[in-house]
Amino acid sequence: MTLEEIEGLFKRLARLVDASQVKAGNGTEWDYTFPNGETHRYIINNIRALNEVEDSVSNLLIWIWNAKDYLKLHAEAKGQPAKFIEDYNNSDPCLPICGDLANRLKHGEATKSRSGKFPRLGSVCFSAPQSAISSLTFRAFEVAIDIGNPDGVDFRRSDGVRLDLLTFQ
Repeated sequence: MTLEEIEGLFKRLARLVDASQVKAGNGTEWDYTFPNGETHRYIINNIRALNEVEDSVSNLLIWIWNAKDYLKLHAEAKGQPAKFIEDYNNSDPCLPICGDLANRLKHGEATKSRSGKFPRLGSVCFSAPQSAISSLTFRAFEVAIDIGNPDGVDFRRSDGVRLDLLTFQ
């Protein structure tokens, strides 16, 4: 593993961080059927689809955790013990959680937890203040929202944590 390859890895991580911050997009829509049997459609224009946001965050977590293996290879190529990288990861309060999330994303289930917390990512949702909305249209069995300022929208996990607050230093 060369220094040039490590630099390329960190450039990739920077692109993934940037991609995870994008809020504008082609929009999203879904149907909801109420207990009385009525189905309503919800359409939100000019915002990134929730599954795209989820994919971005997932890719970022996996690649952050994969970086550990690249750094271990680089340390060994330089004659340094790879254990230093593992010890650093384990001493950081966020990296073991990142590892748990990445491993759950890659393998589907977690039988062990590096952090001891067995974390899970909640589903993605968002909130849009009035200042982000350019129009709101009500039709029979349909609501359409046009987002005029996508940067004003907050993407969150279902537990309320804002995704743009998930930063990695």
